[in-house]
Amino acid sequence: MAGLAKHAPGQTVLGVLMLDTNFPRPVGDIGNPDSFDHPVIYRRLPGAVVSRVVSDEPLPDDLAELFVNNARALEDAGATVISTSCGFLYPLQDRLQAAVSVPVVTSALCLLPALRGKLGADAPIGIVTFDAGRLSPHHIPDDGPLVIEGLARADHLYRVITDDLADLDQTQAGSNVADAIERLKSRAPQLMAVVLECTNLPPYRRNIVKNQSFSIYDIHDAINHLQNEHKL
Repeated sequence: MAGLAKHAPGQTVLGVLMLDTNFPRPVGDIGNPDSFDHPVIYRRLPGAVVSRVVSDEPLPDDLAELFVNNARALEDAGATVISTSCGFLYPLQDRLQAAVSVPVVTSALCLLPALRGKLGADAPIGIVTFDAGRLSPHHIPDDGPLVIEGLARADHLYRVITDDLADLDQTQAGSNVADAIERLKSRAPQLMAVVLECTNLPPYRRNIVKNQSFSIYDIHDAINHLQNEHKL
């Protein structure tokens, strides 16, 4: 649960609405405070498990209200910007923003309108998601050409997240993410940008940034975009 944040005037304090999980979160994951150079407040939401949030169906109203109430609690605790630990929560963007007076960025997918404006209506943009079978149109604020690729369900990283496992092999996980990028590239060689929907993927950016012809964006970029006057 969150306590009151101690910070210098004007300093960013990130509040993160966390799913109810226990799997490891390496540096780069939004759930690891060492991923940031400013204070972070976490609120873990009981019952907000992966199977309830990662769905092609709308979020149940009781769960949505749990996120709203905890967003308010993060603001009360001193958060100056609020995010979440799951990109599938984009559909709550407007509802959470209406509930608090500080900026909210629920998902890296929030970047899609800005990327579309920057790259053009016909630019192919890729999304790498935790589960491509469950990512639906209501999760995606874009109607331009998109290519969506997910982790394979047999992948080590997919199983760690789905089954909330305690053991994470970062080498295997990095290979899983790199493989997803390669599948995406084979389907759309002319990609201009790729958005990592899942907040558990940024620790493995180093596996995919070399020799790429496209830019890669994740939840950290979405938070920075919000704070830096919407500049990409």
